[in-house]
Amino acid sequence: MPIAAAPALLLLAVAPSYAGGGLQKCLDQAVDHNGEPPTCTKVDGTWVASWPDDGSIGGPGGGGIPGAIIALFVLGLVAAVGITFWKISTAQKLARQSGMDPGLATQMTLLSDEGLDATYLASSLRQTSQPSPTPSAASTPPSATSRLEELKGLLDRGLVTQVEYDERRKAIIDSV
Repeated sequence: MPIAAAPALLLLAVAPSYAGGGLQKCLDQAVDHNGEPPTCTKVDGTWVASWPDDGSIGGPGGGGIPGAIIALFVLGLVAAVGITFWKISTAQKLARQSGMDPGLATQMTLLSDEGLDATYLASSLRQTSQPSPTPSAASTPPSATSRLEELKGLLDRGLVTQVEYDERRKAIIDSV
């Protein structure tokens, strides 16, 4: 067989599948993909075109978002929500311990960048977490006995006259 006959033989072998238009139709689809030629595969007697970028998000050969990036995004979102809940619960606990409004502490935490810091500072400055002080001697009126003793001391030191002493003594005794 002459060497010139080899291409003719090859054409005869390929011609039946090419002549039916199946392979040509597959190759002609390159126009729809900016001239990029497809990979043509015969499936059940029909030529099917495919391109490397065909596929779903993250799928093999796909140009989508890789699954690891999506997982990192979800992990970051879960961490942000967890931190926010921790800040809110801590602010509410601080507010309750100091006698402040927990709702206001929640608002401060959510609506400002330093809300938890502000709640901590406010609760630290507030003195309501300590037991209430007992009334001091200055806020309660002195007893009649102590008033009479004080008046007698003023008379003995010469700071009041006998007439003033007698008037004040009578007033103290009448108030009892």
